[in-house]
Amino acid sequence: MSPSILLQLVLTGTQTHYESPGLIDEKRLEHLLIAGKQILYKSHQESDVRSALGFNPRIWEGLTTVLKHALPALEQQSFTYKHPPHLGFGGSSSELIAAHYLSLVKDIERLNDLCTIARNLLATTKKAQNLAAEKGFDQQILKLIDVCVKVTARGFDGEANPRNEERWQKVVNLYKRLLITCLQFLHNFIMHNEQRKLVLWLDLFGQSQANEVDDRSSLPDQQTVDDEGKDHAAKEDRIRSTVEKMPRRVGRLAMDGGDPGYNIDDVHALFDLMSTNKEPDEQTQKAAKVLMDKIRTDMETLSGMNANQLDDSPDVLLKVGAELRAWLQNKEDVAATETNSTQVKQVAEKIMALTQVNGYKPSAKLRDAHWSDLPEPGSYGDLNETSQDLTEEDLSMPRTAQSAAATLKEAKDELMARLHPRSGPLGEYDGAEYDDDVDPEDYELEDDEDDLISVGDSMEDDDYRGSGDQERGLLTDVPLVLGPTEIEALPMIIQAGIVDNFGSKNSTTAHQQGLKNMQAVRCHILLAQEAGRNVLRELLIFIAAWDLPDDEFYFKMMVQIMEAILKNGLMSHAYADFGQPKDIISPAQAVVIKILTHIFRAKYSPPSAAQQQQNATGEQAPTAQHQKPRLAPSPLSRVDVLTVRYIFIVFRGNIIPETCALIYLQGQIRAGLALAEDFPLNLWDMERVYEGVYQFLEFFAVLTENNDWKKLLVQWEIVYDLVTLIKELDQSIAKVGLTQAMPPPATGANGNLKMPTNGTRAQSTTGVEHPEQASTLPAHVAVERPYDTAMPAEGPAQENGTSTVTESLPQPPKDLPSPSPPAQAPPAATTVTEEPADFEWRNLKKLIVLVLSSLVWKSPTVQNQIREYGGVETILSCTSYDACNPYIKEHAVMCLKFLLEHNPENQALVSSLEAREIVPAPGEKDAELVRETTEKLGLEVRLGSDGRARVVRRDGAQGQMAKRGVATDRSPNNRSGRIEEVGDDYDEIATLGLPVNGGDAESKDKGKGKERAVDPDDNHGDGQEIEFM
Repeated sequence: MSPSILLQLVLTGTQTHYESPGLIDEKRLEHLLIAGKQILYKSHQESDVRSALGFNPRIWEGLTTVLKHALPALEQQSFTYKHPPHLGFGGSSSELIAAHYLSLVKDIERLNDLCTIARNLLATTKKAQNLAAEKGFDQQILKLIDVCVKVTARGFDGEANPRNEERWQKVVNLYKRLLITCLQFLHNFIMHNEQRKLVLWLDLFGQSQANEVDDRSSLPDQQTVDDEGKDHAAKEDRIRSTVEKMPRRVGRLAMDGGDPGYNIDDVHALFDLMSTNKEPDEQTQKAAKVLMDKIRTDMETLSGMNANQLDDSPDVLLKVGAELRAWLQNKEDVAATETNSTQVKQVAEKIMALTQVNGYKPSAKLRDAHWSDLPEPGSYGDLNETSQDLTEEDLSMPRTAQSAAATLKEAKDELMARLHPRSGPLGEYDGAEYDDDVDPEDYELEDDEDDLISVGDSMEDDDYRGSGDQERGLLTDVPLVLGPTEIEALPMIIQAGIVDNFGSKNSTTAHQQGLKNMQAVRCHILLAQEAGRNVLRELLIFIAAWDLPDDEFYFKMMVQIMEAILKNGLMSHAYADFGQPKDIISPAQAVVIKILTHIFRAKYSPPSAAQQQQNATGEQAPTAQHQKPRLAPSPLSRVDVLTVRYIFIVFRGNIIPETCALIYLQGQIRAGLALAEDFPLNLWDMERVYEGVYQFLEFFAVLTENNDWKKLLVQWEIVYDLVTLIKELDQSIAKVGLTQAMPPPATGANGNLKMPTNGTRAQSTTGVEHPEQASTLPAHVAVERPYDTAMPAEGPAQENGTSTVTESLPQPPKDLPSPSPPAQAPPAATTVTEEPADFEWRNLKKLIVLVLSSLVWKSPTVQNQIREYGGVETILSCTSYDACNPYIKEHAVMCLKFLLEHNPENQALVSSLEAREIVPAPGEKDAELVRETTEKLGLEVRLGSDGRARVVRRDGAQGQMAKRGVATDRSPNNRSGRIEEVGDDYDEIATLGLPVNGGDAESKDKGKGKERAVDPDDNHGDGQEIEFM
């Protein structure tokens, strides 16, 4: 039996099973399942089978019909609101799934086999893809994805029952496998098929147009009639315009480039007018006749037969018509730029306008006042025009250091003003009343809940049924339910739609340009619609949630996707769209900067830096025969310069002021001028701010590796922002001394040490990483996942400067049960006890010093800028030990070397800071501390006969040292009236910080790590000894 007939039998039997449950017994259903697996194996192994099945319209029609009947059956067994009421089931959806465990397992397996067969059939040509679309199979796949996401994104919501939970979990895992197969089908469905890509893009992300259609269907009859009249008039205008523009003398229609003067859309408009009941006007009728005559002539040319012969041969007529249609379609593909460049550009301009309307929405409600000074992301014009040269305006910086200083002062005043009303009288405060027991962040959420794009909103059943609706998007929740090895098909779909490396290499330049134009249009659609932005946001957060390394396949695909967005001049839109009101830097924005860093390092870093990065990551160097010569860094492009300028304005106008205001408040709390409970952010928020700031600094560190970028950053006076931040850190954050205890190490699931909560990182200037490190410079971005109940992990950095952060699995809030864990579960997190006001910003000062060192090297301009902004004193202060910034002393010394080279002004400034006199005696506080400590130890300082001070034990004192003296003679006769001098190596005395001048004590009996100090005035032979360990 041929595979085609066998598959049709399987489809018929499966359809009957869903149409009339119970009509086919279990034994025959098992035979159908086995037969389906046989076809699945053949479709995977044999190309002839794929072609025979993929080109058969009946196969696609049968697959579509099966899904149409299977979807209601799945929903009735998976959702209580879809379950027939007369059956009287009163449990939850999870319990319903567990109750139908046996049937669901078989049904999902059947559907997964059929969808896998369909996926394999699309690996042939466009013909199979178009047949699948013609029969509507792709639309059924989208509905099936919606069902899979609804089931897998919800946790177990039934009563505690281990048996039910186990059954529910197995069904959820099967749904996940079916979801993966559906995503793979969509990827194969659009590969190398521009038409299918555009249609799928509109299905997934162009939902505003669908809403408009739905709205129009509900309009009054009169308005519908008016719309039909407008549509009819538009078709008439199209035909008249086509005939007017048609060449008077058209050459022979052939594949060598003849221009027919019309396209396939004109033919469709003509046929629509011929089939309508409304008679067109006289002018339109004449134009339609001309167009029909032209089409008839072309068909005669193609067939070599006259019109009468064609009328007598219906088969030939149909064949010639199909050839003409195919020729027109091919003509449009090959000459896309020549024939439709204007239309494509108009579409792109309209979508860009839509992006500006629906994308970045700055408002006083969402952002602070200084955000209004940032430029509109769409104010740069057509950034994707590669032929445009850089202008002086492009290289200018509208946000000066002086204005940034005013913004910083405003941010500090505003933050402090928010704290005072809470302790003042209620009558003096006009704002909302706060409850001391409630997190201040909750009030921000209440104020901005309408504008907040929440990734994991707690939803009731009715709301959740719309999770795949036109606002949130069908694919938005997919990253929440799949793991890194399971989700690869989703970014591959986005990649195939907007990345320009999937075209045919053998096509003409015009064809390639046409493909790039369509990719640009889809890129605009992706960011213009809410559904597209939601999917892209979740894909970016996925990198941070799973802490994916740079060499991960998923990460590489996201780099290509974001690079396509950058090339189309939409990176500023993407960054602005991914912001959230409560965050200075949202997790998605931090990942955007991380990916930008990766892109710019590969594009602009010199060969030596790139090789150093490769060596540090442990990558194998290619062999000599496979190694490609490293090209010189690319020249600065306009789109890159304007994108970096926008990022820098955000850094100067928003991130630096708000971050410095938080650090300033930490200093006020440390000085006792503010209360720790008034701190506006929690530890989780501080972690996100830290990660974002670190990513920005690493981005600028990579830019300083290129001389052109370095020159531009110096021109924009980035020194001001860096000096301002490091000065605030130095003044407000206490240095951790050498003797202070650091947090105990916490071992992760892989045996490595976890990173502390504030993200300790100790990397080099270029942000290189070790093989075991997850990613470069902070590899992990703190992410508040939708269902988090656990806090982030805490632990010190590794000795080699690398670290990893573990993430807890998404857990539901109390009103929702927890979803099932993905295939690869991240390690569990530990409890965090650190206060947000004590956040240490580890390694941040060191990274700033590294960036300043890179900038100041052989740059007199930067040397002077650092001095003018007061950075010399701060860098000198960094030469002291700080456990939160390992090796900062060495880096600060190197920075000082570059800072003082050939600069007399800086040398004179440092020389003026040199000590000129002896440090005065300790203050009253220190003196009191010394007095209390000596009294506790039973010691005192006395002047000896030689005029030197000696630390001695008071008469009759029985202190801690005497208690520990193992060999001490405890005879009362030996202790009466004696002044005992303490040896100068005594560690307890050294802690007082006082000079001990007991140099006359002799040491002897050294051995086994012990030393005995003997009083020389002792008349007894054995002497009084104090034993030291």
